[in-house]
Amino acid sequence: MKWRRFLVSRLVRLAFVLVAITTLTFLMMHLAPGDPARLVAGMDADEQAVQVARERLGLDQPMYQQFLDYVGGLLRGDMGTSFATNQPVTAEIAQKIGPTAQLAIFGMAIILLVGLPMGIIGAVMTRNGHRTFEVIFSGSTGAMASIPQYLIATFLAFFFAVTWQIFPVAGSGSLNAAVLPAIAIAIRPAASIARLVRVRTLEVLESPYVRTARSKRLPTRKLYLAHVFPNSITTMLAMGGVTFASLLGGAVIVEQVFARLGLGTTLVHSVLVGDYPVVQGIVLLLGFAVVVVNALVDIILGIVDPRTMEAGR
Repeated sequence: MKWRRFLVSRLVRLAFVLVAITTLTFLMMHLAPGDPARLVAGMDADEQAVQVARERLGLDQPMYQQFLDYVGGLLRGDMGTSFATNQPVTAEIAQKIGPTAQLAIFGMAIILLVGLPMGIIGAVMTRNGHRTFEVIFSGSTGAMASIPQYLIATFLAFFFAVTWQIFPVAGSGSLNAAVLPAIAIAIRPAASIARLVRVRTLEVLESPYVRTARSKRLPTRKLYLAHVFPNSITTMLAMGGVTFASLLGGAVIVEQVFARLGLGTTLVHSVLVGDYPVVQGIVLLLGFAVVVVNALVDIILGIVDPRTMEAGR
């Protein structure tokens, strides 16, 4: 019963947030400066041609009717038509989502393989009194978490692509081309995760049940597998939604540096040319992705640590 109530509350919250994102995205585009009808008809078109374009786009209808038509289209999988290419927005997104999804997957893998072990190692070394390591850990992770992603991307591109020519400097057609961009978007969140995991691991190592386990001569390997590692994973899961949002936000910037034809590059280009339907579709998709990932993280946390069900009620 408790689990069912928890799941229902999360689904209700998910539905509410999705409706809010849909509404805000619609209002954002309709309150933006400029006349979409004139963009479609052409800047040199006369008023009659602009009016025809306005009627074709449904912009002559009341705002509430436009919103209902927009939501109805979304439910049918129709996000509208691009002003620039006259292609369905869903087709435009489908063509560009691959490189961005590839970056997000690679970035999450780097965070998992780097941030989690770094945090645990940092906690163990700190607890064992390695002061020098603690200073190096705090300084390096603090610096990595503070450097803007465009600077990280520029640095990686200059040294590893231009100077040493280890990886391609641009493109999105191969796995090699995804390595540097993935590292660029993963460094900051990986450093933040490492710092959080270190703090949480130190708390676990000093907790009464771990001290009791030590007093009973529980093998170190079993101690870490049974108590330390699960708590570190929980900490990382709790940050999963924020981390995923950070990766998507970083992709918008990093794709520009490495000339990757993904959603980030398409979003920036569409903003510059006033292609509102594509901007609306990409923003909506990214918002939905972050919200759904957050909901899945909440549910997984409820399974891994049932105490979160009580805390999140």
